[in-house]
Amino acid sequence: MSYRIFIRRTNSHPSIKWGQKKDHILLTIAVQDIDKPEINIESSKLHFKGQQTRGLTYDTILEFFDQIDPKISKYRKISQNHWEFMLKKKDSTKPFWKRLIKSTEKCSWITVDWNHFTGEGEEDEEMEGAAGKDWGDLDGMFKQMGGGGLAPGSAPDLNDLDGEGTDTDDEPMPDLEEVPKTDEEKVNSNAANKETK
Repeated sequence: MSYRIFIRRTNSHPSIKWGQKKDHILLTIAVQDIDKPEINIESSKLHFKGQQTRGLTYDTILEFFDQIDPKISKYRKISQNHWEFMLKKKDSTKPFWKRLIKSTEKCSWITVDWNHFTGEGEEDEEMEGAAGKDWGDLDGMFKQMGGGGLAPGSAPDLNDLDGEGTDTDDEPMPDLEEVPKTDEEKVNSNAANKETK
């Protein structure tokens, strides 16, 4: 007897984190096992489409809150599960973006990356020289953003972090307290104790 297994392939939105500085938007798209997605960057939108080797098909179009410069904007694969985009704002003199996309609809799959976010009026050392940034040195910019100059397809080893200070998750858990028994459990326990005597 032979069995056939059908995998239902559905279109799904990938998990997206975004942050911004005065002159650019940083996007991180989290997808698993997609080596060669279709990526199209335009001045008002980004289209990301790809299929896992086994499983979901991701097909997402982001219509941006404002315009970007697609000729200067870049992207790269930073690990097996993450694609990173450095999107140059078309006009960095405009106010900061209120949100990533034009729509005001809440999208649970888009979250703010607070590690790479500078709001309007916040001081940022990087912004002082923002107008003169060399967008040809994308690796240098990724390093400044915290990308650490990772080679494509690699990720940092979290075990290499020097453990200054103890994380509360690493401390042993206290012993559990005994939970008071219900009346029925007390009767059954007393009966069992009498039988053993």
